[in-house]
Amino acid sequence: MGLIRFAIIFFLVWFISSLLSRYVFPYIVRFFANRMSNRIRRDYERQMREKRRKEREGEITIRYRPGKDKIITRDDGEYVDYEELDD
Repeated sequence: MGLIRFAIIFFLVWFISSLLSRYVFPYIVRFFANRMSNRIRRDYERQMREKRRKEREGEITIRYRPGKDKIITRDDGEYVDYEELDD
């Protein structure tokens, strides 16, 4: 009697889990994926709005980063002096 009861319970658990994995879990995964996608899209749009607010059309913005000058070392290659030729 115990083996039959175990087999029935095992079959029911297997059947319910297969139904859940086939029909319910994809909707749950899709729901969370859409939710995350919407959150990322909303954050990106907010950042772009803030950037557009700071930089209006027609304005010229020069960004200077102090300390980021190009330093040429011997490992960068050979420097070739430029001369204009008269034809």
